[in-house]
Amino acid sequence: MSSISKKPKDAQSRRYERSTSVVFLKTNGEFGGLSNMAGGFPLKVNGLRIFTSEALYQACRFPHRPEVQRLIIEQASPMTAKMKSKPYRHDTRPDWDHVRVKMMRWCLYVKLAQNWDAFSELLLKTGNRPIVEQSRKDAFWGAKETEDGTLVGRNILGRLLMELREAVKTADKDTLLRVEPLQIPDFLLDGRLIGVVQPVGAEKRELSPRLTGDGAPGTAISVGMRQTSLFDPLAVKETSSPEYASENPKSPGIAALKPYPEYKDSNLPWLGRIPKRWEMRRFKYLLREVNSRSSDGQDQLLSVSQCTGVTPRRTRDGGDEPDTRAASLVGYKRVAQDDLVVNIMLAWNGSLGVARSAGIVSPAYCVYRFNDNAEAWYYHNLLRLPLYKGRIKVESTGVVESRLRLYSDDLFRIEALVPPKKEQAAIARFASATGRQVDRLIRAKRRLIDLLNEQKQAIIHRSVTRGLDPNVRLKPSGVKWLGDVPEHWEVRRLRNFVKLIVSNVDKHTIEGEVSIRLCNYVDVYKNDTITEQIPFMQATATEDEVNRFRLRVGDVVITKDSEMWNDIGVPILVAYEAPDLVCGYHLAILRPDPQQMYNEFLLRCFQDPLLVTQLHIRANGITRYGLSQNAIKDCLVPVPPVKDQIYICAILQRDLAGINAAEVKARREIDLLREYRTRLITDVITGKLDVRGVELPAMAEAEAEVLEDLDTSEDTEATEMNDTEGITNDNE
Repeated sequence: MSSISKKPKDAQSRRYERSTSVVFLKTNGEFGGLSNMAGGFPLKVNGLRIFTSEALYQACRFPHRPEVQRLIIEQASPMTAKMKSKPYRHDTRPDWDHVRVKMMRWCLYVKLAQNWDAFSELLLKTGNRPIVEQSRKDAFWGAKETEDGTLVGRNILGRLLMELREAVKTADKDTLLRVEPLQIPDFLLDGRLIGVVQPVGAEKRELSPRLTGDGAPGTAISVGMRQTSLFDPLAVKETSSPEYASENPKSPGIAALKPYPEYKDSNLPWLGRIPKRWEMRRFKYLLREVNSRSSDGQDQLLSVSQCTGVTPRRTRDGGDEPDTRAASLVGYKRVAQDDLVVNIMLAWNGSLGVARSAGIVSPAYCVYRFNDNAEAWYYHNLLRLPLYKGRIKVESTGVVESRLRLYSDDLFRIEALVPPKKEQAAIARFASATGRQVDRLIRAKRRLIDLLNEQKQAIIHRSVTRGLDPNVRLKPSGVKWLGDVPEHWEVRRLRNFVKLIVSNVDKHTIEGEVSIRLCNYVDVYKNDTITEQIPFMQATATEDEVNRFRLRVGDVVITKDSEMWNDIGVPILVAYEAPDLVCGYHLAILRPDPQQMYNEFLLRCFQDPLLVTQLHIRANGITRYGLSQNAIKDCLVPVPPVKDQIYICAILQRDLAGINAAEVKARREIDLLREYRTRLITDVITGKLDVRGVELPAMAEAEAEVLEDLDTSEDTEATEMNDTEGITNDNE
């Protein structure tokens, strides 16, 4: 593994050295219990006893074939369970390739929750080594042995186990002992929605009701998820026929949501069944394109985002776009309130929506107006569903993702659900109220994360500028803004003990000779440490660039330019080294002299808001800020003796562990809230749940206005990491 040319051709593949990895092949080996085929880890889901996680995983293929699921989970042997599933593979759920990694992750968490002592001990026994499932033929879930003895493959199961191992180390045990159901359609076992899974004997809840007849499965809201905590308690009124919320102030609440009484086939495999009273029409019958142009450019400029929809465009300082641009906006397209605006180049990722207010948009966008039978905000939610994003992607014109275009004819071909107009309005109101309630909870979690970060920064600042001994004798540092430091410390410039390497390798390189994995700005900004688990971007580079900018264990990488000055100086520690892992453009490598500076202490210095302010002040630019090499080299940092640096970092790791665990838990809860919101709104918009007769608690008008004015991008930051769930290779 000394040459780049040995890198696996598959961009998702990894190469592992057997001597430094935990490799399992047979279930009777030391780490055989990590295998899905291992016995001795019984499960219980929805009250059903299941002998192995492999049987549970295979059963999840067939949510609409409960008799097949029972046949599979009755098998004591995992291999027999797998073989029993094969004759029915043609009836596998249609989205299996897109959900199977999520399904496997969920099965592993269930295995851990219900076999905590044995499975957590086995995971921790692997230490920090890579976990690899050796396979003779499957390079997706495992890795195959090559002629030189190394193991090559995507090793998805091993990577999921490493993720689970980190959760055991850092997360709260009680959190891991409670496994929430996946937020995907038709998550069923034996005809019932799968609820929360807990250790056997700990579940004190009623199983979700069996689905029979023509009823379509909904979402596990009322059973086992305690979702009523998301909303105020609501009264339930029994009625013989559903009424619309606006006409029934004492209507049932969200906990009482049920499927519609009757369904019919939509004749679209990707959509499934729909309520019997609903219709299907192509969008060309629901809207028309409008092309009115601005004559003076004085209207409010609107922007279209996959995160926030259609909103007034803001300047970087948060204000409205200035009127000085008016002359350049002549000829922009006019948008009326409730018009649909589509960014034709990015519609496939959700860059479209309905306008809350009138304004103008770029001539490159398309503007549509709904007819009288369509409720604009219902279709705003419909088109932004993951389900419809996928449909838009399929119907768009183009071959590669970066060149897809959704022209009017493409949009007009797409099939649209058409509930009765009154029902559309009720669904849109429900979706809006649900979104606001969940957003409020997410904002509370974000405020908690901000407070935790403030506490973390205070601890780091005290440690790297004053040390750990509160009684240590101090001396003037000679730097006014730094103040006093311990008398046996020094204050030195980076140029005296750090080698600075500024990368110029860009993701758009096309003349490269070798394939590389590129560590870019996003990788640094979203992580504290570079590890093997980060899905690095694929690129190419010359041999010279690889030799000059290859990352080494112990390097500290910082961001050196950005559109926002306070995004400069963000650090990350390199804890993983590979011959094809290269530092990308916009980043700088700091390689400290180990005789003078411990790398983790240098990382902590750049995590101190006071010390990193030096970089913010030295950054130059107008629309984009950047640092010169001298600006970085001239930064001042406190320098204790190396043995003190190592001790300080060890104590920091201990003191920050609880804060980091709380932050991880809060972020996980935010992810669950987002999944819950997406799942619930999807089921309501597509008719899997009936909201007629449902009323959410009223939100004060002033509060609603504040929520709309907040920058909602805080809840919609780009979280799509290059996940393996999009892989469509066949796998058994």
